[in-house]
Amino acid sequence: MEELSINDLPDDLILKIFSSLPFFKENVATHLLTKRWEDPWKLVPDFMFDDSDNTCGSFVRIMSFVYGSLLFDKSQTLERFHLKINCDHSASDINFLVKLAVNRSVRKLRFQTFGKTLDLPSCLSTCVTLKSLILHEVRIKVVPSCFRLPSLKSLHLFSVKFSGFETLKSFLQSCPDLEYLVVKNVLFKTVLPRFLLSSLKSMQLLSCSFWKNESVASLLRICPVLEHLVVNQTQMFSSNVTTSITCRALKTLILRDLCITLVPPSFCMPSLKTMHLLSVTFSGGESVESLLRICPNLEDLVVNKTEVFDSNECTMSSCGTLKRLTLSELTIKVVLPWFRLPFLKDLDLLSVKFSGEESIASFLPICPVLEYLAVEQTKDDSVMFEDVPVWFCLPSLKGLHLISVIFSGDESFAKLIQRCPVLEILVINRTRDDNVVMFNIDAPSLRSLSIDNSKGKRAYVEENHGFVINAPCLEKMDFKDTFSNFLVFEDMPEVTEANIQVICGQSEKFIGSLTSIRHLSLCSLSSETPYPSGTTFPYLEHLELCTCSAGWANLLVCLLKDAPRLQYLKLKSEHGARYNDPMILWKEPTVVPECLSTHLEIMEWRQYEDTEQERNVAAYLLANATCLKMANIINKM
Repeated sequence: MEELSINDLPDDLILKIFSSLPFFKENVATHLLTKRWEDPWKLVPDFMFDDSDNTCGSFVRIMSFVYGSLLFDKSQTLERFHLKINCDHSASDINFLVKLAVNRSVRKLRFQTFGKTLDLPSCLSTCVTLKSLILHEVRIKVVPSCFRLPSLKSLHLFSVKFSGFETLKSFLQSCPDLEYLVVKNVLFKTVLPRFLLSSLKSMQLLSCSFWKNESVASLLRICPVLEHLVVNQTQMFSSNVTTSITCRALKTLILRDLCITLVPPSFCMPSLKTMHLLSVTFSGGESVESLLRICPNLEDLVVNKTEVFDSNECTMSSCGTLKRLTLSELTIKVVLPWFRLPFLKDLDLLSVKFSGEESIASFLPICPVLEYLAVEQTKDDSVMFEDVPVWFCLPSLKGLHLISVIFSGDESFAKLIQRCPVLEILVINRTRDDNVVMFNIDAPSLRSLSIDNSKGKRAYVEENHGFVINAPCLEKMDFKDTFSNFLVFEDMPEVTEANIQVICGQSEKFIGSLTSIRHLSLCSLSSETPYPSGTTFPYLEHLELCTCSAGWANLLVCLLKDAPRLQYLKLKSEHGARYNDPMILWKEPTVVPECLSTHLEIMEWRQYEDTEQERNVAAYLLANATCLKMANIINKM
């Protein structure tokens, strides 16, 4: 077999290789190897200079060799330019490299000098194409008065050391159109209120520090149009906030891994709609409520590993405007009877525990108009629904997600569903030890049902265990069950889309109740047809059938015969052959199904293994599908 050279590769692939190779030597060698283009660098959109392994002599001589062709053609556009400088180079050498990038309309520029001082290249002041600048481990001593970054929109400062805040201020002032700022491991010495970041809309402060009484609040005074703020391991407030500060434009605030000891009452965020408190602690008498008081229009609150309710007071009494609330990995100790969240519609309780006499049944009534509830537990959590009191009701709840939730028994689950009179969406992901033997789902208003009972290992249970479902208005169903031995589905005439994966012997009313189905995805290990003889599916147009069972081929014949309007057929083996019985031989129909001769237009077969049975089925389908427009058969890899 003839060996291929780099010249035989497609142009796009060679360009990708050029863009990803570390410079010098690899790219210089590649330049000598390829002869397809006289100047291949003209087409490379990205360039990185890394001198950490530079043994090739003069800096300027080598870079002149690499960029020689570029000096004569300024029409090339450079998307990204990365300078990773570990050796000592003169300011003129750095400026030479940057000027090459500026002349080629560079859009993204990155400097990394490993703590060495960077003299800001003067040529950047004329670069109107530069939109993004990243400085990493750079020291800046002086910002020339004439230095400008006229079109810069995004700035990242990672472990950058400035000689003082005046230097930092001058640098930020050189970016008049700056909209996005990320600062990590930077020291702010003094924040001068006389200058403004008038265009800044988004800011992230990560592991930053402040001298004396300065804080993030001090910076917010100079960001009049800031809309999004992320603060991580950085002091949010200080006692230095003596004047009134109103962040009128701020809409999103994310606080992570920090401690709040003071929330100034003169600080206000009247437009804040979303706040995330992630591993935030409070001291000095402050609490979550202290923050909520300065956010009078908050609608979306996420609290993770942060104390919200304690034994002394109910700290969320100031969030009357909340519409969405997520509580995760925390403990609720007390819920006062007068406390309400009058407008809350979405509630997520993720690994939330209740202590003392409190329970989820005592917590949920504080949300009188709740429409969507998600509850998720970990394997070490205790029973979430111990009992459902007679007074308990969720009159507005439309969506309920139960992820690995532990009940006290069958009755507590059945009562929960009964106390949701307008429930439309139900999602159940079972856990191994949920204490429920038979899930009784009696929900007259239910429209969408998703059940996953396939995860983990279960001990063998001789008694009947599974699901009894009565949902006459159900329209969509996703049912995956590898453990149940008992399934009862009452008539579901409205279901138009269903994804069913089961291994137990089903009731004949299982699939037979789906008389209005239009889109069916089916995986059944039963060797018997899972619906009564004589059942038809007059509206079924889209069928996906898994070939992992021993009797899949004959089940296919039955479905083709009973679905006269079928237009799309997909055969697949997503789970592999997992049957123990011998393969049931294919019985070719004596009469060609109506759908093959009148409607079937598309056929797909995935994971095709070319067995004798599969060849027979494929040949029959292709020979009799007279309306077929597309057939795609893909072998198993």
